[in-house]
Amino acid sequence: MRWFLRKKVPPIERMLLIESGPRSDALDLIPQLRASVCGAAPLDLFTCLPDDPDGLGASARRWRSFNAATHAERWRMLLELRRQRHAAATVLCSNSPLLALWKVALVLLLPAKILVVDKEQGQFWLDIAHWRQAARLAVSRSGVRNPEFLRAVANAAFLPIGLCILLAFAAKVHLAKLMRSTRGDESEEGSA
Repeated sequence: MRWFLRKKVPPIERMLLIESGPRSDALDLIPQLRASVCGAAPLDLFTCLPDDPDGLGASARRWRSFNAATHAERWRMLLELRRQRHAAATVLCSNSPLLALWKVALVLLLPAKILVVDKEQGQFWLDIAHWRQAARLAVSRSGVRNPEFLRAVANAAFLPIGLCILLAFAAKVHLAKLMRSTRGDESEEGSA
């Protein structure tokens, strides 16, 4: 996400396609990428599917998420993808939980300009100029508009505050009781 603060798109010599969801979405996207974004530049693929979509080309490099079964293997794969130094990466956001954590990790770790492609939000570069579209996409995918989710967040936010208030009240009551009992002991000693 090195290019987040810049509107400028770097020259694309090689692009990574992060595919998740139905294959038909990638099949529709590859010709669009070739026509509007990367031209004849090689298009590499990161996917969770065993086969390749048409249109990648012979020089395409491929990474498959299921080849990294352990935590250490996943880190190795992420670091290998980072070392490839793609100028740009396209994240295909379908309404599918497939590769969700991989997509987030790749967006955060890759030193590339990120192109987000979504059926609802369209296609936009993930940068400061398009932060509203990115926020809308994050809200729609996270379920934040769900009233039950909002209620749970409100409860979680106010739990520490309510707990502090209750503890302060309990401390005040017990301190007052302790003060009364100490005064009662002192008055009994003074009368004796």
